[in-house]
Amino acid sequence: MGTPARPSGPRRAATQRRTTAALRAERAEARRFRRSLTLVGLSVVAPGSAQFIAGHRKTGKIALAVAGGLVTLAALIAWLVPMQDLAGLAVKPWLLTGFKIIAFGMAIAWAALIVDAWRLGHPPGLNQKHRLIMVGATIALAGLVSTPFVVAARYATAAHDAVVEMFPSGEVAAASDGRLNILLLGVDAGDGRVGVRPDSINLVSVDVRTGEPSMISLPRNLEKARFPPGSPADDEFPRGFDGDGDRSDYLLNATWTYGEEHPELFDGASGPGPTAVKQAVEGTLGIPVHYYVAVDLDGFRDIIDAIGGVTLRVNEELPIGDKGRVLEPGLQELDGYHALWYARSREGSSDYDRMARQRCVIGALMREADPPTLLANFLDLAEASKSMITTDIPREDLSNLVDLALKAKDAEITALQFVPPLIAPADPDFDLIAERTSDLLNGDIDVASAAQPADDSGAADGSGAADGSGGDGSGGDAEDDASGEGDPAADDGDDDSVGEAPADDEAGEDGDAPNASEPVEVSSACSYE
Repeated sequence: MGTPARPSGPRRAATQRRTTAALRAERAEARRFRRSLTLVGLSVVAPGSAQFIAGHRKTGKIALAVAGGLVTLAALIAWLVPMQDLAGLAVKPWLLTGFKIIAFGMAIAWAALIVDAWRLGHPPGLNQKHRLIMVGATIALAGLVSTPFVVAARYATAAHDAVVEMFPSGEVAAASDGRLNILLLGVDAGDGRVGVRPDSINLVSVDVRTGEPSMISLPRNLEKARFPPGSPADDEFPRGFDGDGDRSDYLLNATWTYGEEHPELFDGASGPGPTAVKQAVEGTLGIPVHYYVAVDLDGFRDIIDAIGGVTLRVNEELPIGDKGRVLEPGLQELDGYHALWYARSREGSSDYDRMARQRCVIGALMREADPPTLLANFLDLAEASKSMITTDIPREDLSNLVDLALKAKDAEITALQFVPPLIAPADPDFDLIAERTSDLLNGDIDVASAAQPADDSGAADGSGAADGSGGDGSGGDAEDDASGEGDPAADDGDDDSVGEAPADDEAGEDGDAPNASEPVEVSSACSYE
């Protein structure tokens, strides 16, 4: 066979031209594709640079100037402004609104610049494969750069709504003797409960200069609570909160309901119920109460869950409900449900044991609530807080309180409990209460001697009260557990309701002190390790 004939000269030239044209087309396609990728990539790194390079210099200059200015401003703020000042700014509604608008604007503007860079890359001139790649890359990068701003805007919206809904606008309270006193109340207000009755009553006093906190706990079954001299309630009850009828109607935790029923005696911006409790605590301790925070105990678990739980050491086995379940002793990581049971478990416990455990939960919550944890769970935390916290803290004072909270976070909490044998809840020595409170806040308290009752305190024999009423005022704790059906917020439904007199604690029936622990101690009494 012979060798195939080669194409004639004109045919070879045409083939070569076609090959050269195809190579040139491929190279031109690759250049266009690289240019499109470069323009979109530059818009991610430096918003506006693609427009500047592509000839839209005015748009590019404006975008680059705005982006550079914002980056410089953010760097200066991070470098020059202390963290506590930034945290204080984060609770100002007007600033949160402005930040939200800027964040949304940045998200839209940056995404629009990336899409415009894709347009400037002449996508119609690309082949189908490269067009699809550019569409996917542009959408992905636009979403990537805008997502942080959208998330920041959501956080700002949640913070704004929480501040506006939870904190009223009002007058800022001035510290007294260098201290700010905030009343913390755990309240139950649900089906089957007569009015609102605080289950736990704690006053946190913080030194505004150093941030050193002290916590004073009062038993909810305290009788004959005093009101501030000269107040309408003091005129009505000159010998303390007492009267005819059931004794449970005149316990300290009944003042909220009484205030709601007699608003003429408790005029104040906080509302008659909270004002009544504030005045009762103020008159009893002999110090002013500047603000109150009431936490619905049924929703308390949501806050614990929102920060991912708390870690604390359970010192003894604690029953959960009536089905034989218990919290085992030892270091435990508790979710909201179990943390609430730890704070409120009743069987085999007195009110004073529960007071101590509640302080431990508060301490654990403060310990866990570090900035990274709060930020990571902020949306859930803000939503939970709006539905379960009521307070009279004005939003105008939030910046100062945030700064104060940051100072107090790592400080040791000195705690004073007014429990037997220090006082007899049925017949308390108010002079002794005021004296020990003053000593604690002035730093003059002797922890060892403070645990001993004064000779005339009415509790020298170590009992809850001489008449046997020094128990927790709960009227059937074991039965409450059984009826709670595993719900820690239901275990207290009828403990102080109308028609029930306070019952003796099981631990107090034989005349022994319901709690042998010292009523004055520091936060190290609660172990979190």
